[in-house]
Order: sequence, then C-alpha cells, then structure tokens
Amino acid sequence: MAVVRSGAPGGGQVWHEPALTQVERLKRWGHMQCRMPVQLVTGESVDVEFTFVLGEQPLEKGSALRVAWRWPFDWNLPDRIETECEGAEVVAHFELQGDLNPWHHHIQLTVVSGVLGAGAEIVLRCLGWGAPTFITRAALFMPLIGSDKKSDWYRMVDPDPYDIIAGPARRLMVIAEGEVSCNQDSTVRVYGQDRWGNPAPLEQVPELSGAEKVIYQGCDTRFPVHIYQVHFGGEGVYRMYACSAGFEGESNPIRIVSSNSPRLYWGDLHAGQSDIGCGAGTLGDHFAYARDVAGLQFASQQANDHYIDGQTWQEVRAVSHALDESGRFVCYLGCEWSPFTEDGGDRNVFYRADEPHLRRSDRFFSEDDPDPDTDLPQAPEFLQVMRERDVLLGLHVGGRPTNLDFHEASIEPLFEIHSTHGTSEWFVLDAIRRGYRVGITGGTDGVMGRPGACHPGRRLTRNVNNGLTAIRADELSRSGLWSALKARQCYATSGARILLDVEADGHKMGSEYVATGVPELHVQVEGTAPIERIDILCDTDVVYSEQIADRHDKYLRVLWSGAESEGTAGDQRVHWDGTLRAVQGTLSDLVPVGLQSPLDQVELRDDRTVDWRSATGGNEMGFTFCVEGVERLFIQTLQGSVEVDVKDALERTQHHALGGASKRMRIETAPRLDGKRQAEMRWRAEELVTEQRAYWVRVIQVDGERAWSSPIYVHPASDT
Repeated sequence: MAVVRSGAPGGGQVWHEPALTQVERLKRWGHMQCRMPVQLVTGESVDVEFTFVLGEQPLEKGSALRVAWRWPFDWNLPDRIETECEGAEVVAHFELQGDLNPWHHHIQLTVVSGVLGAGAEIVLRCLGWGAPTFITRAALFMPLIGSDKKSDWYRMVDPDPYDIIAGPARRLMVIAEGEVSCNQDSTVRVYGQDRWGNPAPLEQVPELSGAEKVIYQGCDTRFPVHIYQVHFGGEGVYRMYACSAGFEGESNPIRIVSSNSPRLYWGDLHAGQSDIGCGAGTLGDHFAYARDVAGLQFASQQANDHYIDGQTWQEVRAVSHALDESGRFVCYLGCEWSPFTEDGGDRNVFYRADEPHLRRSDRFFSEDDPDPDTDLPQAPEFLQVMRERDVLLGLHVGGRPTNLDFHEASIEPLFEIHSTHGTSEWFVLDAIRRGYRVGITGGTDGVMGRPGACHPGRRLTRNVNNGLTAIRADELSRSGLWSALKARQCYATSGARILLDVEADGHKMGSEYVATGVPELHVQVEGTAPIERIDILCDTDVVYSEQIADRHDKYLRVLWSGAESEGTAGDQRVHWDGTLRAVQGTLSDLVPVGLQSPLDQVELRDDRTVDWRSATGGNEMGFTFCVEGVERLFIQTLQGSVEVDVKDALERTQHHALGGASKRMRIETAPRLDGKRQAEMRWRAEELVTEQRAYWVRVIQVDGERAWSSPIYVHPASDT
C-alpha cells in the first residue's frame, strides 16, 4: 500500500510514482541539487542555490520546474532571486499560496522560449533568504517537473535534507507540573528560548531553587532541556526560580495537594500536526516535544484525516500506543475529521483506546491498494457512525471552522476557545447561546512540530501563541482523563499555566445542578503574572467584574484587539501598524502588552511618539505608558484613527469599534504591573434562576494572558 498521487481534489497533483527506482526516476525526470548549509539557524538569512539537471523529459515553452516546500515552513521572500540557463529563457516566480497541498509554497521556473533537453542545467539562486522560524530535523525541498497544459507535477530525485536549529537563547523558561500530591517528587524543566520561541542551549547548567529538595537529573538527549527532580515540604502553592549565565526565570505556580485529591494536569488535546499531515517533523518528534519540552502530561496528534492513507494510519496507531504511559504522559490516538464548514467543519476525534479503521472526510491522495473503509464526507452520517464508537470530539475554529448547526451532545463536550489560529470567544459564545453543554479547551492546532509551546513565527499560517487545557482528574491515564473530559472538568488558557478553581454552591466546574437558592460562585486563582480582572459570565453576558489590580494614576494603556472575520487564522488576522503622537508634554516608561511574535514591535521613538507594528487574531495587544503634561493624543492605525482626551481617558475607559468581526481599540488608565498574583472572590446572583443558566469565569492578567472556566449549568428548582 503506497501513495501514488497527492493533492487536494481540483488542485495541483504530485505524482510520486512509488514503483520507480531512484535510477529510473533520475533517468526519466532528473534531479535537483541544493547548495546550502546542512544546518540553518531559525529566522536567519541564508543563500541557497538549486541546480536542476533534466532527465529524458524535455522542457518546452510553457513547461516548468518547481522547488516546493511544506505548509509550515515560513521562508520569507528572498532579497534577490537569480536564474541561469543556457539554451532557453526561464522566468522565476515566488508563490506563498500555491496549488499543491500540503506543499503549498514554491518557486516556479517557467520556460518562456527555447527547449531544454536531457542533461540541461537550470540554476536558481535565492539570496538573502530568511530561514523558517522553528526547529526541525530532516526538512526537504521537493523538486518537480510539469507541462504547460496540466496541473500534474512529477517528483524528481530529492536533494539531501537539512536541519533547522535554534538561535541564541533570549530568555529562560521554567516549566513545572500544575499540581503534585504530597510526599511525591515532581519534575521541573529548564531551558533557554530563542527569539522565535524554540528551545535553545544555555551556556551554563541552570541553578534551580524554591523546593525542599532539588536534584539535577541531566539534560535531555534530544532537546536542550535540563531536568530536575524536586520535592516540596507540605501543602501550599510554590514557584521555582532558575538562573543561568545572566538569565533568570520563574516557573508557573505549583500546588501541593493531599494524596487522595483529584489532581490538575496540563496538556493539549489539539496538539496539531506532524509530517503525517500538513505539518513538520515526525510523529515521534511531535509527542517528544510535547512531553519533554512543553512538559505536557497529555496530548494527541490531529493531522487532517484527508492526508492519512491506510499505511500511515497504522503508523499513527503504533506510535500513539507506544508512547502512552499512565502516570507520566497520556497519548490519545486521534485525527481531525476535516470537511468544508458547510459539510460540518473540522472536528477533532479522540479515541479512548484503539481504532483500526479510519473514517475520513475525503482523500487528498490515491493509493496503489486503496484503503477499503468508506469515507464520511458530511456531518450527519459522520456523527451517526461516531455515536457508536468510544470517542470524544473537539469542536473548534481551525482551517475549516466547525459548523455548530451539527451537534451530537453525547460525544461532543469540548469546545476550543484559543489556539494558534487566534482567540475565538465568539465560537464558545455561539455554542452557549445555542444551549449546548460546553467544556472549554485550549490547544495548539499547530503545524510547526511544537505542541504545547508554539509561536506564530512570521504569521504565514498562524497568529498567536498556543493555548493549553487543564483537566482535573482522579488519575493520569486514558480512562482517568476521559471521565473528566466527559464531565467537562476542564478549563482553557491562552498558554499561561494559570491555576483556576470555580465552584457554584459547592458544585465543581462542568457540573449541572438544581439551585434551591440564589447561586453563589467561589473563584480562586493563582496567576503567572499579576491578575488584572475576574469576569463572571452568565450565559453570554458579563454580569460582574472584579478589578484585582490597582490603577496607575499617571499611566494610560492602549489596547487593540479583535478579528477581521470569524474564521481561520488568515480570516481573523488584523494588521494594526500605527503611531501615537502627543502634541505637548512627555511620554515615558513604555511597556508592551501581549506581543506574540518578534514581528510585533512597540517603540518609543521620542518623548512624544510611539510607533508599533502588530497583528491580532481575536486577541488583545498594546502598551502602557506614563503621560505627563499631555492633554490630547492622536492615534493612527491601519484600521482607523482615534483622538484621545487624556484627562477623560484617565477617568473612564474609552471604547472604539473599528469594524470587521470584532476590531476594537481601548484606551484607559493602566493597571499596575506589580500587583497580586493570587485572588479569591465570592459572588452571589441577584435573584433565583428561573431557567437554565450557564455560569463561567474569565480571568485576565496584566500581561494579557487569559483563562476561561468551563460553565457550571444551574437549573431552577421548578425543573424538578
């Protein structure tokens, strides 16, 4: 069973011809040599020279060659492209959104005059070419040859692969478990991180403190991650502190709980894709990164099902089962059912145990011995079949956002609010408005091979940093987490490992109960940064907000946020490049808020001007700054202009709607950045519930990170 051809229906097709030997392929189609370093550094410019040597197939006028690379590889536009060819005139075209799926990006060399025969050489030089922004091993360029009348492309002999390694460390990361039982040791991971968010080597072994016992276990063999075994003296909340060669870092909060209590586990069910789908890296690398770099305790692979042929599905099964280890790292077998939105939209499928037969939405490939299992291209038939399987489905805003008109409540308890596509509160609000029972999750949905610790790079395919899911369960096993997920005992964050506990009249997150009195919520938060605000939501409305951070009298905050439209990453993306000017007085003490990529930059050009470049995908971004002697500010962005009365903005928040699905700008007194990271509050509704209500909580930190609890569903006593 081998893939003969690949490509989306109606798009370009790559013929792989697996029956050809390398000698036969070389003779028929030729090959491509690639002159470049065998190791590239993330994001750095490099000169690359491709030399095509033709086989027996001539290149006539209108025929073309391509060098293609896969969807996640965010090579930027080279400073200069050169071609060299004798016997014909060749024109080069750089294409970032091509017709070959998942080899979406390419440079095409088209013959505009002359004919090239066997042995002819065509040289393509890409000078000053910015390398991809994520680490990976054995990356490939794919050389192709095609005619002028068809969308068919034939694979030549591949060049040697290349690796991408991290750049210099820019910060120190300290990753710990969220909760640990008393009298048990715990694992802490410490590593450097380069400017693009990749694990980077450190010059010195970090010093780690903050626990009763700290034992250095050594450095991981695959990634530059230092591993420590730690032990804490008693119950409570702790944080670990690390330093190495001038870098300092602090861990997420770690709560020590009694040994018989359910525990909180951090993970990523929608961890994304490897090279099995449209991503990068092997499936083994995918899970290893989740476990050993991101420090996740559970994960799943979610390649689009239309990429997975029969033989590959057997590989997914084998790797997922082999790496599942109860008590340490739970791997769920999974994939993503991926029709167009009108047919049902993307749905993550998680299998509790095993599944030998994959029921796909479509096939972006053909096999020499086709998988006989029937495809399920539309939601009604798919959900009917899945109802009979031991599965859970996760609904989300991905490449083809889930169509919520189709819903099977018995197997669809999970709704994703944040991923690298963007912050999609509108999606969860829509589900709650429809009366669905919602368990809120966050994930990566990435393609760069960095589940649980992913960044958007050059924003070629994604917008923001990944989200995470916290599950409270009796044990770290497939069955233990499964029971908790079905009961919606989970919550999401925008990536920060915020500890969040919510109860309503003693009922836990995700519960349903009948209220005999006025509902009362109890909220406890341990943040990774000072907490700004806690919002209480009833169904889709904010019914109460408690301000935690004190306001700074002389400081303003400017935030821009939102999405262009409700859809995938590209649909949501909004560019906000702009300038703020004061006509008198001074601006100082500028602090950026919520930046996601090195492309996001905020700069105090002089004491009256702030410049920035940034883009959002439903999230908020901006800056705080001190204003002295300033009466008016003039803000100009790509999305619109705003004039600000400073005195008025210091007294009350100014909101400006700027179109699109949710494009907004907000100017207000800035919160202090040195406030409390712990908060506890109680809130009582004003009256008895007379119909079912969903109560849930949103936590916002001063650094822009967020957490969202799953709703607690409260029924009126009359329902009994």
